[in-house]
Amino acid sequence: MDGQSAMKRQRVTRSDGKSINLVQRRGHLSYCYNACCCGRTDRGYAPVPVGLYKSEWLRRKLRNVVHMTKGGCLGPCTLANVATLLFDGHSVWFHSINYEWQIIAIFDYIESMVKADRYLVPPADLAEYVFQFYTWKGSGAFTELGQTALPADGIVFLTHADTDLLTLDRALQLLPDDFPKTTGIGLTALRSEEQMQQLLQREIGEAKIIIVRIHGRLSSIPGFNELVKRAGERGQHFIVVSGTGEFNPEFAAVSTVSPAVLHETLAYLQAGGYNNLIALLSYLSDHLLMTGFGADAPVHLPEHGIYHPDLPEYADPTDWLKYRDPSLPTIGITFYRAHWLSGNTAFVDAMIRSLEDRGVNVLPVFTSSLKSIDPQTGKPQAFGYFRREAGMGIDVLVNTISFAMTDLGPAVQSSEPPGALLDLNVPVLQAITSGMSLGPWESSARGLNPLDTAMNVAIPEFDGRIITVPVSFKEKGKEVRGYIPLENRVERVAGLAIRFARLKYLKNADKKVAFILTNSNTKASQIGNAVGLDAPASLLLILEAMRDEGYRIDNLPATGTELIHALIDLCAYDADYLTAGQLSRAAAQVPADRYEDWFRDLPEPVRQKMLKQWGPPPGETYVHDGRIALAGLDLGNAFVALQPPRGYGMDPDGIYHQPDLPPTHHYHALYRWLRDDWGADAIVHVGKHGTLEWLPGKGIGLSENCYPDAFLGDLPLFYPFIVNDPGEGSQAKRRAHAVVVDHLTPPHDLRRYLWRAGTAYAAGR
Repeated sequence: MDGQSAMKRQRVTRSDGKSINLVQRRGHLSYCYNACCCGRTDRGYAPVPVGLYKSEWLRRKLRNVVHMTKGGCLGPCTLANVATLLFDGHSVWFHSINYEWQIIAIFDYIESMVKADRYLVPPADLAEYVFQFYTWKGSGAFTELGQTALPADGIVFLTHADTDLLTLDRALQLLPDDFPKTTGIGLTALRSEEQMQQLLQREIGEAKIIIVRIHGRLSSIPGFNELVKRAGERGQHFIVVSGTGEFNPEFAAVSTVSPAVLHETLAYLQAGGYNNLIALLSYLSDHLLMTGFGADAPVHLPEHGIYHPDLPEYADPTDWLKYRDPSLPTIGITFYRAHWLSGNTAFVDAMIRSLEDRGVNVLPVFTSSLKSIDPQTGKPQAFGYFRREAGMGIDVLVNTISFAMTDLGPAVQSSEPPGALLDLNVPVLQAITSGMSLGPWESSARGLNPLDTAMNVAIPEFDGRIITVPVSFKEKGKEVRGYIPLENRVERVAGLAIRFARLKYLKNADKKVAFILTNSNTKASQIGNAVGLDAPASLLLILEAMRDEGYRIDNLPATGTELIHALIDLCAYDADYLTAGQLSRAAAQVPADRYEDWFRDLPEPVRQKMLKQWGPPPGETYVHDGRIALAGLDLGNAFVALQPPRGYGMDPDGIYHQPDLPPTHHYHALYRWLRDDWGADAIVHVGKHGTLEWLPGKGIGLSENCYPDAFLGDLPLFYPFIVNDPGEGSQAKRRAHAVVVDHLTPPHDLRRYLWRAGTAYAAGR
């Protein structure tokens, strides 16, 4: 290691006169362990993996470079677990170091500084865990977000597109051994002028050719003016092009190469793919560095097309039609062309395999954008591959493309989605390809970061897409790079897609739909107390309409009031009136051993929190003769259920939105019984609002350890919701993949209001 080869020593004389030859270190890593907070699991703090700290320190041979200390209290208990790193006179403090990936990232960070032979600002994955414990002058300058890159003395490629870097990785494997050193640097993590200064001093400063591919404006790059200035002073070949492909005069003005070189660079990059990138690098090396590698002309690759790992590289519709089984449903997938060009298709392959294993055809289509329109049809080019008349119709679309097709400009007068989506007429599931690494997402209570939330959730909602979960994460390790799929999240989206497709093919007479009424405080008088909606009367109208459409609805009460009375008479959750006889007559009953099997299926963190709060299954409340009683009304292929309380033995109103209170065994039993025993094909939450979407877990981009995901699983959820509360409606869409069906606010009778006001005035009130 470079830092060890430059090892320095100091001779120190001890108080007893003995001379010690001391090896001087570059840094010191200290982590808090078993003091008043850090590592004290008995006090509710996360454990400190002492073994991992030591094994990484030894494995990376840092003993003589960075000293390490396992010590007592380091910093504020409110930020446990805490670690601090001193390197070349700079101190960096880390909080909430509660996961193994964070410790590995800290050692990666240390190694990058040793290799660079200087202090570097913390990388992006660690930046949000950095704080400053002291107020030394200038201390804040060392906590800004940063990144590191391998040094280069030949060509540096700076880009906003991660897929460019993935393509470069592939190209570098095929370049000749004597090709000028080439490296890529991502601009998305460049957040400060200090970072740019670091790059200029080393990585960029040693390059002879600098390529900058920008998505946005020049001013979006911190320190860009200094980059231009230094390139001019050093005589570096400076090339700036647009990431969207068009010629930009502003970019050309700051470039130092001829217009011909600029146009060729743009042509190669726009053509895309690793072969074109190899040709570009060779072209620039030959023309600007006077080498003789030779370069092929740009080869233009398809903007849109079919991709499947079992089909030829440039598959066409005929290839896919030969491959598919016409007797099976078909799920479409759309993803960015850039992933196809860079070979970054692991997440697509994982989705394909998961769906095909469930017995459906999969038609994956890559495209540069869903806003790339076919001038003849007026529809997205990608949708041209989903033509039903050509035998390529799809039943569900799993979309991984960011942003929205809907025009979000101020001139929009209609909230309707684009006509192409209406013509496609299938559910569109938004599967999220996160720009985060897996570790930060796993450890975050928020879940997705603001950028992911905007690009892959909030904006796509304008198209009416059904928001699902992250299926892949962007990793940049030494052995793994790209969008790496997370199997259990891929399985969740695949399961949802299959269930939505099943709804299309099932006859109405065979579909089973569960309706859940709110009953947050368990009072019989509050059953179905939805905001702005007469839930019992509305539910009755829905059930009558379903019966008219061929659904099997039996024993339907005549009025909404009769429906509620039938529910209460059978079994409800109001302890003031509940009897043992009602518990024994409950429409659904789950034997204790059956529930224990379900409970064991839950992820370990979910189980542990429920056990700590509510004890062993099946719990104590609403259990009779060894069975969990679930209140509801069986109407044939419709089941009307009361949503169980989130908790008991405490203020029922206080627990309604309590973010960290795990739900009861009884609550879990309802959703699992509906799915596994009653056999629901879909669930409808009737009116604002239930409590499922408020259960503990990440705020957005849920994991398998989040209660809404663990309980609802892959069941489709439909949710009539009052139109004037989009904020709380978003909770259901984003945390429970709900299809929200807005309803209007109740009409106001102005005459009745005026009559009441006049009566009050006449009475002198």
